[in-house]
Amino acid sequence: MPLDQTLYVDSAPKFETLLRKLSSETVIGLDTEFISEGRYEPELCLVQLSTAEDIFIVDPIVFPGLRPMWELLTAPGRELVTVAARQEVKFLAKGADVAPACVLDLQVAAGLLGYGYPLSHTNLCLRILNARVNGGESFTDWRKRPLRPVQLEYAADDVRYLLPMRQKILERAAKLDRTSWVRGECDHLVKTVLREDERWRISGSARLSRRQLAVLREVWRWRDRQASTLNVPTSRVLGDSMLIEIARRSPATAEDLFSIRGLDSRMLRKAEQDVVNAVALARSIAESDLPGNERRDDPPQVAVLAKLLSVAVANLAAETNVDTALLATTSDIQEIVRWFLDQEGTPARK
Repeated sequence: MPLDQTLYVDSAPKFETLLRKLSSETVIGLDTEFISEGRYEPELCLVQLSTAEDIFIVDPIVFPGLRPMWELLTAPGRELVTVAARQEVKFLAKGADVAPACVLDLQVAAGLLGYGYPLSHTNLCLRILNARVNGGESFTDWRKRPLRPVQLEYAADDVRYLLPMRQKILERAAKLDRTSWVRGECDHLVKTVLREDERWRISGSARLSRRQLAVLREVWRWRDRQASTLNVPTSRVLGDSMLIEIARRSPATAEDLFSIRGLDSRMLRKAEQDVVNAVALARSIAESDLPGNERRDDPPQVAVLAKLLSVAVANLAAETNVDTALLATTSDIQEIVRWFLDQEGTPARK
């Protein structure tokens, strides 16, 4: 579709046109442009939508009242076609207060059908449609207005080919009898994005005891709330390495807290008692309610069997032409082994 047929939505009348045209559509292409640097949550700058006949570029900076659009997009019976949908799912759920009813992530689908994973939008277009897309605006500051014609063209191209790729993807999935694989993995992606309840298990946490993990979880939650309130990256409040050290030492007082080398954050000085209280809360948790540490508590059989099963998974991935990361992650394999050992009567954790 030429650029002059793309509707740039920056006013109430145009927004009403958008809603009217989308209301009868059951399949809609979706992409977003956002800025995440220096913020707790990414700032939404554009929403691009496509149907079989139209492309819409919605400007939430100029026209921010988008809730009716989010509600329409997440309605039952409507499928959203995306690429690497994680952030789009978050925007949808926040905008409508409900998860999208159906998402088809072309990146995930391509990985299950032999195209490769993870492929960028540009490479998906090339592999699936043999279409070349200009990626020259990848590092644009999408907050600046007015947008230049080349930026609008780039934004339109991000959704221009989504529905044609969907058709090819679904045809291939049906031919390979993998439609249920694609649908199931995309549904799992949405649920995983919205859950994300284990994000506090950061790098280095596997070395901690269960009690120290509880401290890490509570201090991580404090940091997350603080970053959200101030709308800054969590690392600006407190770095991950300092979280691990606080969890390891579990300081009982502010004096103990600041005996840790490297804790010179002025932000932390203002909230020292909150951190100490978070540690105290973790120390009061009953032993039975402490989070598990899979790597520390696993018997040696888990590591041995997981390595053997990883080889089998890699062979199966090669045979079915499915990317190994989509077939089973290391964590998935370990969980399977733990389940097996539990069924066999061998305790998977002490």
